[in-house]
Amino acid sequence: MDPPDLARSGSGSTAKRHTSENPPTSLAPTPEAAAIPIPPTPSSAHPIPLSPQTPLPERSRSRSPTPTVDLSFLLRPENFHPIPPRTSFTNLPLLLRQGNYIPAAILAVKILTTAPSLPSQRIFTLLYTRLACLVVSGHETLAAQESLMFGDIHSPFYFSTSRHDDDGNSCILSWSLRLLLARLQALAVGGDPRGAVQSYYDFGAYARSQYKRSSAPGSKVLWKRRLRDLGYRTGNSLVAMGDLEGARRLYESFITGTQGDEEKAVLEGWVAMLCIRMGDLEGAKRWIDARLTQRKDGVLDALFMMAEGREEDAVAAWRGLLGGEYNILARHNLAVCLIYTGALAEATDLMEEMVDAGNAFHALTFNLATVYELRTEQARERKVALAGRVADHLRQAAREDGKSVEMVNGDFKL
Repeated sequence: MDPPDLARSGSGSTAKRHTSENPPTSLAPTPEAAAIPIPPTPSSAHPIPLSPQTPLPERSRSRSPTPTVDLSFLLRPENFHPIPPRTSFTNLPLLLRQGNYIPAAILAVKILTTAPSLPSQRIFTLLYTRLACLVVSGHETLAAQESLMFGDIHSPFYFSTSRHDDDGNSCILSWSLRLLLARLQALAVGGDPRGAVQSYYDFGAYARSQYKRSSAPGSKVLWKRRLRDLGYRTGNSLVAMGDLEGARRLYESFITGTQGDEEKAVLEGWVAMLCIRMGDLEGAKRWIDARLTQRKDGVLDALFMMAEGREEDAVAAWRGLLGGEYNILARHNLAVCLIYTGALAEATDLMEEMVDAGNAFHALTFNLATVYELRTEQARERKVALAGRVADHLRQAAREDGKSVEMVNGDFKL
């Protein structure tokens, strides 16, 4: 059977088919993406969890072994963008547990391109690891380009009539990998998430058919959960496309059919945040119930003040929350409000104190870099120094608990 092809141009183009001896040609890295600049921040006390959009691959539960297919076209070194290694690693699970995603992405490719023989499911797991690590470390564009090596993931090449999981799946690609590839290929081919939305609807039709065919209760629960997850992914894509109203209506429809109070509260929070982004503050307040407001102890009131442009009132509200349960949140948002009120010096001091206390995160370093740009002509030098200070804190935290996190140049506006 031929490896799959993927049309990479307009909607009217058709891809030339290839034999297994002549698989699809890989994309060459563009000059600007041929290598990833790695910032001097290799570790952190808190690893970045894989997001709901990039779950870990599921374990295979196949009743029959995966049929042998020629996957050599996925193992070519030219499929992968070169990333300069900083040191040598050999334990991939340890790197993932510690949050060292860039080294994990490098090691996954090393295993793929140097191991003498790998079973197909191991190959797909390593490829998933590579793409997911690039995504969560801020290199989604590179992951999107590399995803094109798979060609058409709906091709019969990836399906087998001789293999069926307990849930009735006959695709040799895991469900998680298929969803990740659908999103990345849409970004690579179309440049926006619209193609991913179409793929999610196709996956939804497939999931509904599998749900109806399933007889085991566990299988029905699995496909129902996957359908729900597809809905959430569709909403996320709509937000990325700027269709906030469409995403809000979608999430509101989920709230009606949700049984669990915890999930319903999360959905209501999502809808409220979308309302705020759309400027519908009254709509946002309607979706936030009394228990949520009480649990946040005034945080939501302060956020609404900011959304309404009442920065002076918000400054007073955030000052009242300092030292409490939400101290870090309060300090950072207080600094943001001070920026809007023109108190740049105090805002700078607040954010630098947070960095020196080991509380660095993307929004904090990005905002502090912005203040440097507003206050001084030596902004770049101060941003580089900031990256060095953060790196020192993260390395120290990694030595203490063995966990780390990757921060990229964009976190410091470099």
